[in-house]
Amino acid sequence: MLDQLENLIRESRTFELAQPLKQGIPMHPAHVPFCFSMNKRHHDDVYPNGISSANDIIFASGHSGTHIDAIGHFARDGRFHKGVEALTNQNGQRGLSVYGIETTPPVLRRAVLLDVAAWKDVDVLDPTHAISGDELQKTAGMEGIEIRSGDVVFVRTGWARYWDNPARFIGVTSGTPGPDLGGAEWLLERGASLVGSDTASFELAPGGGVVHSLLLVESGIQIVENLNLEELARERVYSFMLFLSPLKIVGGTASPVTPVAICPGR
Repeated sequence: MLDQLENLIRESRTFELAQPLKQGIPMHPAHVPFCFSMNKRHHDDVYPNGISSANDIIFASGHSGTHIDAIGHFARDGRFHKGVEALTNQNGQRGLSVYGIETTPPVLRRAVLLDVAAWKDVDVLDPTHAISGDELQKTAGMEGIEIRSGDVVFVRTGWARYWDNPARFIGVTSGTPGPDLGGAEWLLERGASLVGSDTASFELAPGGGVVHSLLLVESGIQIVENLNLEELARERVYSFMLFLSPLKIVGGTASPVTPVAICPGR
């Protein structure tokens, strides 16, 4: 059985779906910038026989780069998912005492890509484009994809092309495209277990967080943001196995991830 699994993996193609983490990457205004420094360089301390080592410091929000939101990232009327009170379950030093990112298990399951930009026959959606449930349905139809209960669903807007232009990527003046409330409801109706997109907010922004509230607070469905879906789109890979695992940041509201898409070889 293990040999069969090894052969299957060896013959498969993999796609990394994460954006690179480095100084100056786009960050939503609600989160602190990503900071990196090599604090020990190879010439700072040389061991006998000319051997040296280096290390670095990372100061970052859990929402840096490609990341997954914890259930406790959002609350509504002072309550988390299932009505759990937010005020008494958070602490500045220890974070969340419920619904922290450390409670998110590794994800290994079927996933689908809904390339809305391709369905619209554009490279990138307009920043004010609200993705409706009808558009998601038509995109799935164009791709010949059936969404099954339990699937991960990633939505492509084409916005990743602006990753090296932080102000535009974040949509400081223009906003960013994404599913509206109807689009999110469509995903829930089809049993999506995890959703994500190639923008910083997943939902149409500015939008007041109504989609985040519906998914995280009301439904307990987590969100992956800042995905790089461009290679999958170029290869027209619309269904695949997905693996991702967050860092075990106790009490954290999110964690950077490197999602990996696995599909049969050519």
